[in-house]
Amino acid sequence: MSHADSGFVRLHNGLRLRYVCAGDGGPTALLLHGWPETNHAWRRVLPTLAASGYVVVAPDLRGCGDSDKPISGYDAKTRMEDVRALVSALGLAEEAIFVVGHGDAGTEPALAFAAAYPNEVAGLALLSAAPGLLPRPALDWVGEFHQTPDLPELLIAPHLDAYLRHFFRAWSHDPGMLSEHDLQIYVSALARPGALRASLASFRVPPMPNAVTDKVPTLLLVGESDPRLDFSTLPAETDTLKVQTIPRGGHWLAEERPDPVAAALLTFFREQTVSGA
Repeated sequence: MSHADSGFVRLHNGLRLRYVCAGDGGPTALLLHGWPETNHAWRRVLPTLAASGYVVVAPDLRGCGDSDKPISGYDAKTRMEDVRALVSALGLAEEAIFVVGHGDAGTEPALAFAAAYPNEVAGLALLSAAPGLLPRPALDWVGEFHQTPDLPELLIAPHLDAYLRHFFRAWSHDPGMLSEHDLQIYVSALARPGALRASLASFRVPPMPNAVTDKVPTLLLVGESDPRLDFSTLPAETDTLKVQTIPRGGHWLAEERPDPVAAALLTFFREQTVSGA
């Protein structure tokens, strides 16, 4: 694998995934973005991990960014199998990897990966969400709205910029944390034909079964200002679960607090490497 790479991989199921990869060797870290993002969300975390001795892969998930946008296949298991096949296609499946997911859209396939293939996962990191560990917000109108067929596309499309701007501001510690340039990258990605429908498709599948496993060391990272979390419901730490709060962080941890996030991930990765040696 070259020091820095990006491109497309056609998987055995015919799906074409776009990915970004950096690092010259060492353990692999797979970074899975949340909604409404693309792999651009990891732009300030990926270089730090790669410079610290990891091969880091950040795909655009099925239906997102420059990856294909099929009609179906947005359940957690299928999206997990997509990224597992990507790791294999890149020649990075010989050793167990670290899997990192953000938000519901990224943590669901991450959890599914660890549950289905625990021997292939050296460590699991969950950012800002953890289905099965954290309850969904009591007044989650966003999820209910996005689950409605067709109507959200009709209402959001004419106001896509304002819609995304609202969430990046309302769910952050610093409402101005995302630059206009970065916001427009996400707006442009969802303005492409079929992209908005595809981005909402993961909300419209049956809820994933509880995939929490104690067979894989797990790190749960939450932002102290994340309005979507009820901190009284944070799970207790166990032998396999570590919980860490990022100061001055909201929901968009990799965007808003990339340095503390990268530092926490590196500490977690190294702890697993030492314990597994």
